[in-house]
Amino acid sequence: MTKNTSGANGDLTAALALQAAGKGKKSSAHVEHYLDEQLRLQRQHSEREAALYQLRTENIKLRNRQLRMQRLHDRFRAVYQTTLSVIALGLLAVIIYAVYSAATDQSVVVNQFQVPPSFVATGDSGTVVASAFLDRLNTLQASARNSQSALALQDAWSNNIQLQVPDVHISLGDIRHSLHQWLGHEIQINGDIVEHGNQIALTVRGSGFAAKTFTGTPDDLPTLINSAADYVYGEAEPYQFATNLEINGQDAQALALVRAAYPTATAKEKPWLLNAWGNALGDLNQFPAAVEKYSQAIHSEPHFWIAYNNLVGILLVMGKEEAAFKAGVNFERQTHRGSWFGAHVDTSNYQYVDYLRMDLPAVHAELVADEAAHNGVGTNVAPDPPLDAEMLARMHADTQANLILQTTPGAGTDHYVVAATNYVQGLLALDRHDYAQAANLLEAADVLLTKYPVLQGDFYSPPVCYLGLAEELAGYPNKADAAIARGGHFVDCYRFKADIAAHRGDWSGAQKDYAAAVSLAPSMPQAYQSWGLALLHHHDYIGAIAKFQMADARGPHWCDPLESWGQALAAEGEYAQAVQKYAEAAKYTPGWGALELHWGEALDKLGRHSEAMAHYRSAQTFGNLSETQQGQLTSLLGKPG
Repeated sequence: MTKNTSGANGDLTAALALQAAGKGKKSSAHVEHYLDEQLRLQRQHSEREAALYQLRTENIKLRNRQLRMQRLHDRFRAVYQTTLSVIALGLLAVIIYAVYSAATDQSVVVNQFQVPPSFVATGDSGTVVASAFLDRLNTLQASARNSQSALALQDAWSNNIQLQVPDVHISLGDIRHSLHQWLGHEIQINGDIVEHGNQIALTVRGSGFAAKTFTGTPDDLPTLINSAADYVYGEAEPYQFATNLEINGQDAQALALVRAAYPTATAKEKPWLLNAWGNALGDLNQFPAAVEKYSQAIHSEPHFWIAYNNLVGILLVMGKEEAAFKAGVNFERQTHRGSWFGAHVDTSNYQYVDYLRMDLPAVHAELVADEAAHNGVGTNVAPDPPLDAEMLARMHADTQANLILQTTPGAGTDHYVVAATNYVQGLLALDRHDYAQAANLLEAADVLLTKYPVLQGDFYSPPVCYLGLAEELAGYPNKADAAIARGGHFVDCYRFKADIAAHRGDWSGAQKDYAAAVSLAPSMPQAYQSWGLALLHHHDYIGAIAKFQMADARGPHWCDPLESWGQALAAEGEYAQAVQKYAEAAKYTPGWGALELHWGEALDKLGRHSEAMAHYRSAQTFGNLSETQQGQLTSLLGKPG
């Protein structure tokens, strides 16, 4: 089939063919012209194609740039919207917080006092007087260590932050003040001073309590200000002021205050007032009445943990130690102590029940934490450091105990601190077998407690029981009997009575007295420990170990039964087992010289002399050894390997 060759390409082919055939000059010129024209058209076409490609490329670049700008715009818009949302949420949070803060505000606001011009001229302006009034309130607040809440005490002029809101010209302080007045429960306090000749009258008034006037001379102004502040504080926070009065030994005034405040108190306030009521009664040695108030506080608020602790403490002070222990165990049960879902309880509230089971390391840790959280004194009515020193002395750590006593505020002057110091140092002297020194120190403590009965409630166990034991061992049997008789129904007095009988050779009577001590407080480890030591001294090692096991079961974190158990095992020649018991005992003492000495002796018996020497050196470091023990240690340290 013949192909169609028409068109430009066909003509070009034909022309070329004619040219090739040489068909005349005209035809040749015509062909060249035609070819040039075709080449020109092709170049134009190519140029247009290139220009079109360039335009398309530029268009693609432009579109890509637009897409990037669009993405950037979208990102900026998202950031902008997010920022606006965050700002809006922040403002909403600020508004919600401001409203909540105002609605829950129960602060005391002290306004500028009105004073005569003559006061202003001498520098006692209304601001100065109000500031002195505020200082006294803050001092009272700081001293109420175991209060349930802290009042927000402030002066009315210090919170006026002069940051202006645009176009409104109202300060943030004004807005805050208006909100708190509208929604809150602020106690607004105002005062004025009026001159009457050479007398002045300071009157304070506020929301929620009646105005009261205090009179005196101008020189009495500081006293009048303090009296006015005491009055306001007592009206505004009766529990906290009652606590302050108790701390300062004004228990009768505290009792009158809580009695007057209780009828009009809220349901939330009443358990706290009952607790303060019980504290005041306890300080006044009205123990059964104090037990009643603590029980009422617990009944009105079953989760009022402070009252549980105080109930355990007052039963302990009364000498009802078994009842105290059971109350403590009930307290632990109510709080689900030690469980994953246990109640949040300040650990200091467990100190009494921990003491009753002789968990001395726990009591020590609780007191240290309480001191750290409350200005070094803790939340007990009596300062914590002397109590902590007693725990350390019972763990045979004389250096640490003495350091605490030396650095306790009131050392050498405060009656309680002096009595506690004598008591603790008496315990340490007993530990060293320095019985004459122990008797003197414990007698000094007992004399102070007899002279100031209010101090008795600040001791876990009365010094008089230990005094009886020290007097016996120092060679004063009549004094010993008198002290034990005065001691009453404390397990320490019962077990020391048995120790005294054993010391006098009345082994049959001692056995009966030990049994009585166990019957008095079967849940506590002390009587079993004393009985075991007596059996150990009578070479009844099997019987002694049985008692030490019973003591350890009731006081598993007490080092004494474990150390004594080790001695009994060593006496039977079971040195490897003795070493194990000494190692267990060491977990519960900061460092006990006698324990290290006995531990080293058991290791020596096992032929482990290098290890024994390390324990002998520890015994020398810890000290608190009797003269006999020190002599043994000196000999052992000089013994060749």
